[in-house]
Amino acid sequence: MNKGTRFYNCDFQVHSPRDINWSGPKPLSDADRNAYAERFVLACREKGVNAVAITDHHDLTFFLYIKAAANNEVDDNGQPIIDSEKLVVFPGIELTLSNPPCQALLILDANFPEDQFIRVLHKLSIEPNPVNEPSTIQTVPIPSDVVNGLRDLYAKLDSIDVLKGKYIILPHTARGHKGILRRDLYEHYVKMPCVSGYLDGAIPDDQGLQNIINGKDRNYGFKSIAVFQTSDNRKDTFEDLGTATTWVKWATPTAEALRQASLAKESRMSLTEPSLPQIFISKLSVTNSKFLGRVELELNQQYSAFIGGRGTGKSTLLEYLRWGLCDQILGIVKYETESEIQKRRQVLIDKTLVPFSGEVRITASVNGIEHIVKRNSVTKEIQLKIGSNGFEKVTEEEVRRLIPIQAYSQKQLSNVGVRTDELKRFIQQPISNELNNIAFNLREVSKNLKNAYGNLVRKKEIQSEIEELRLQHKSVSEQVQNLRKSLKGLTDDDKKIIENKELFENEQTFIQESNNEISLFKEKFEALSDTLSDYPSQLEGETKILNNEILS
Repeated sequence: MNKGTRFYNCDFQVHSPRDINWSGPKPLSDADRNAYAERFVLACREKGVNAVAITDHHDLTFFLYIKAAANNEVDDNGQPIIDSEKLVVFPGIELTLSNPPCQALLILDANFPEDQFIRVLHKLSIEPNPVNEPSTIQTVPIPSDVVNGLRDLYAKLDSIDVLKGKYIILPHTARGHKGILRRDLYEHYVKMPCVSGYLDGAIPDDQGLQNIINGKDRNYGFKSIAVFQTSDNRKDTFEDLGTATTWVKWATPTAEALRQASLAKESRMSLTEPSLPQIFISKLSVTNSKFLGRVELELNQQYSAFIGGRGTGKSTLLEYLRWGLCDQILGIVKYETESEIQKRRQVLIDKTLVPFSGEVRITASVNGIEHIVKRNSVTKEIQLKIGSNGFEKVTEEEVRRLIPIQAYSQKQLSNVGVRTDELKRFIQQPISNELNNIAFNLREVSKNLKNAYGNLVRKKEIQSEIEELRLQHKSVSEQVQNLRKSLKGLTDDDKKIIENKELFENEQTFIQESNNEISLFKEKFEALSDTLSDYPSQLEGETKILNNEILS
């Protein structure tokens, strides 16, 4: 089964050594051109570029070499690259027009018949340089009597029977030289049938340009288009290749797929690498069933839909998925409708799987690790296989915790907006991990607040005690002073001793603190000595090592 649409990292303006302004050697023989093409394909893989358009000026010669190299690419072990991972190569031409005076990329289907290239060139009155020449001829703008505007360009191309619907035009959406967004060309922009354009390099942080391409400029007819970033690479070192790319989603590499992506640019195009779900169902298998027999379906990481007429088994497959992943219907006891949903599911399993000993197997990817859940309709046994480990028995709750899903039957979905528990489930399930983290942090904050409040209470108690002791100290000091004055018959030495009482007390305090510190140090050193006696660790006799002398 085709796994459907996925994102490709695309560079749709790449030149070849045939370009007049090429930087580097210009191979002439087939062997040298094939060698360059192999280097090019390897450079794309190293730079993470999944798709390119070879767009020389008014020329299609080098596309054939690049396409062949992509088809014949092998990995580091000499094994062929699987078809789904091969570089996608679109044939293209960079056109220079007289009316409007701008440049545009003509991109054809990736599998467009190569023997029809010459018809496209001749329709636009382009006579390419012979294949055995090192470069293209000097680019001459296509005259107005051949192409009189972008609408006329579409009409000319549509007149070629094999080409209609198999190409896309991307005008150069720059505001300067050779761009369609120059102020004097705004009418061409408003009336053009193109749904997308391209730029050399990254889309600049230009508010005026952003307003135009996003359909927010009255002068340009509020016309919104998609814009492809391109590298305009023309260096043998490939240093520019992949420096400005656009991520585009498609199932089949055609011009129509690029057009559809442009029309839905918010969801099918991205200037940065898209963030894909890390938990997804990749396969559904049913060993045997009454209606569908044996089922093997491969699902897409990004979006999958079961499409078919009434009675073709769509709901049955979805119920098998829910049952296999132990999806629990909320509040079965509380609501009669949910009891009916649960009852219908059980009837489905009993009638379509149990008589045939059917088993549902679901393969899910969780952060890149394959998880396979097997649920037997007869034994009711649930088994789970994680990665390269074997199958082991698990509970429904363990399956739900490892592979959380958000599933609804038709009646459940109609209740999402009117029932609080269903609405909470709908909102909270996709962000359950974030909510759990928030709950954990709240518990930590609560604990810290309680500790802080306890410390605050204790601090106030201590401050109160300090204030009380301060007053007592002041009272006793006054009493001592008064007693000293009332003493009679003291010698001078006695008076001196009494006067130095505070100094003696300070010394006594210092001696006591020093003794305490010495005792503390002694305890610490004894504990450290006991700890150090366990080190260094020794290798056990049975432990096998290679560098015994070095480690010793």
